Amino acid sequence: MTVMVACGGRSLERSISLDSGRRAARALERAGHEVEVVDVDATLVERVVASPPEWVFMAMHGIGGEDGTVQDLLELLDLAYTGSDAVASALCLDKHLFKSVCSLADVPTPPWHSFTKQAFADYGAAGALDAVLRQFPGGVVVKPARQGSSLGISVVREDNALRSAVLEAMSYDDRVILEEFMPGRELAVTVLGSRLEPRTLPTVELLFEDEIYSYAAHYTVGSAQVVRAELSPAVAQHVKEVAERAYRVAGCRDFARVDMRLTGDVAYVLEINTLPGLTETGPAPLAADFGGLSFDEFVAAICERVQQEKR
Repeated sequence: MTVMVACGGRSLERSISLDSGRRAARALERAGHEVEVVDVDATLVERVVASPPEWVFMAMHGIGGEDGTVQDLLELLDLAYTGSDAVASALCLDKHLFKSVCSLADVPTPPWHSFTKQAFADYGAAGALDAVLRQFPGGVVVKPARQGSSLGISVVREDNALRSAVLEAMSYDDRVILEEFMPGRELAVTVLGSRLEPRTLPTVELLFEDEIYSYAAHYTVGSAQVVRAELSPAVAQHVKEVAERAYRVAGCRDFARVDMRLTGDVAYVLEINTLPGLTETGPAPLAADFGGLSFDEFVAAICERVQQEKR
C-alpha cells in the first residue's frame, strides 16, 4: 500500500502547497515508503475508494485544505492522516474564532475587532471604522479572517486608508479582522507531538523590511531571513510556554507553527498554521534544522503518530 501526499487543490496557496508536497514526497520515498502525490481535485474520493492508501500526508495550505475540508472527507473514509483533525484545522484557519479561544484560555493575543461583508454592505459598518483607529492609535492590521501566507493583509495608520484596506481584505474572505498593530519582533515556534505532550523546536525570528511578514517575504528567496531567535532564558521560556498553550487549547496535533509578535517581554499569538509550508524558505523546516533535525527526520516526526496507529 502507498502513502498519499495530498497537496495542490484550488486555494490561493496552491503553488506553495505543490512545492511542500513534492518535498515531503521525496523525504517519504527516502524513508522507504511507496508514495503517490495527489493534486487534490473533484476526483479525490473516487481515487481513494478505488485504491485506498495506507495513510495520507497532508501538505495542503489555505482554504479547502487547511480548513478541515479534506480532513472531514478523510475521516468519513476512515483514513488516517497527518496534521490536526478537522475541528482544530477549521478553528485555526479562522483567526476570529481562534483568537476568541485564545482570549478564553488566557493565551495573549493582540486586541481585535471583526465584522462580516454583510455588516459592511447592509448595516453601515463602514461608519464604525473611525473608532478603530482611535482605539488602536499605533496602527491597525487589517486581514481576512480565513487566509494564510499573509494574503490580503495590510497595516493602516490613517483614516482614509482604512476603508480601502478593508475592501482589499474582503476580496479574500467575507469576514475581516481589525487587529491592534503590535510593534516588536516576529517570532515563529514550531510545535510537534500530541496536544497533551507538545514539544517545541527552537524559536526562530523572521527578519524583513516591511512591517509585516508579507506573502513575498514568506516565499521569495532573499526577501526575509529566518534566524534562530536570541532571547533571554526567561523570555525564551515564556515564548515556549505560550506557544505550547496555544497549541493545546486549539487542539492541534502532529505539528503546527505558532506565529507571534514579541512586544517587550510579552509574546502575543497572532495565529497558528496547522499545515505550515515545507518549502526551503519555510520557518518550520528551518526550525527543525536549528533543532538538529534533518528535513527527512522532521517529516518522520510529523508522521510518527499515524505510523504508530497503523502498526
